[in-house]
Amino acid sequence: AMVNVPFYAMYIAKQYIAELTIYQFLTTSFNVCFFYYMVEHPRIWLVPYAAWMCGLSIVPQILIAVRAMLIFPECSIRLRYWWNGKRVREMLSYGGWQAFAGVGSICRGQGMAILVNRFWGASVNASMAIANQVNGQTQMLASAMIGAFAPAITTACGAKDYDLMRRMAFRACKFGTVLVLLFALPLSLELREVMRLWLKEVPPFSVELCWAMMVVFVIDKTSVGHMLAVNANGKVALYQGFLGTALILTLPIAWGAAVAGCGVYSVAIGFVLATVLSAWGRVLFARTLVHMSVKYWIVHVLLPIIFAGLISGAAGWCTRFIFPPSFLRVCITTVCVESVFLPLVWCFVLDVAERQYSICQIHKLVEKLNGRSR
Repeated sequence: AMVNVPFYAMYIAKQYIAELTIYQFLTTSFNVCFFYYMVEHPRIWLVPYAAWMCGLSIVPQILIAVRAMLIFPECSIRLRYWWNGKRVREMLSYGGWQAFAGVGSICRGQGMAILVNRFWGASVNASMAIANQVNGQTQMLASAMIGAFAPAITTACGAKDYDLMRRMAFRACKFGTVLVLLFALPLSLELREVMRLWLKEVPPFSVELCWAMMVVFVIDKTSVGHMLAVNANGKVALYQGFLGTALILTLPIAWGAAVAGCGVYSVAIGFVLATVLSAWGRVLFARTLVHMSVKYWIVHVLLPIIFAGLISGAAGWCTRFIFPPSFLRVCITTVCVESVFLPLVWCFVLDVAERQYSICQIHKLVEKLNGRSR
């Protein structure tokens, strides 16, 4: 996977998103078939399962790399570049700071798992894994949208069209946060019932940890456009250093809260505070490096989204005074929240240009679907 990074990045830069989606779809489909076979043929599957997961990770990566070398001239291997000192120094300078932020992410994820095991045992660690899995589903659509915005922002920066880059960065903040809230709002209101229907026996603290991770993902998406703009600018040394440090701080903050007697909620405290620090750092670095206005972000992005989220959440909360906990109430809550949230987003969050952009994208999708149906 590490060797494949430049090939994968070229797919993103050239906006071959559909092809990557096909690989992901096929991988998931093969997994489903294999898991079904495991269920139908009980035995000790640990070693075959490990081999299957390893093979299913390697084969698509090889296909992506070979295909990239065939269709992208930039991916052809040129040995003379390997010994170009200037090029190597540039790559190490940029990649080294990116790697530091990656190390921070690893320290946060794996370090938090160790902390949870030390203080509260494996059962709470399982709860945290469930929380991450649930929230991973809530941000899938937002992640796909961000993947589409990233090459466009980078292209605008490369063309020195900084006004377009800033507009698209703010647009990424809006759409990213809205798409997460689209799923997170109704899910957060009915999380206990959803967990009960899904797991039957819900592990302790899994609901509370899931709420905390939802907050983390929403906060993260409010400044995702700033991250894309700063990365496109290329001056990432201080930014990635700050980001990596903020991620690493998650662990000592959570440890301090645990020692202070905050219990399992120390995990939530660590994640939320470190994410707030990281998001605010993105905003400040984007203001310094690419001149993205903090006031514009607060007035035109943050406050409208908070307003739409609070009103929609209040509308969904009212259903619990009428209906008892059930799958029917989950559906009704979802309909109530979305029927309020989407009009508020359209009227108060999106500006005229973003509404036109949304309509254009919807028309393109409809045309594609009509073309396939014919």
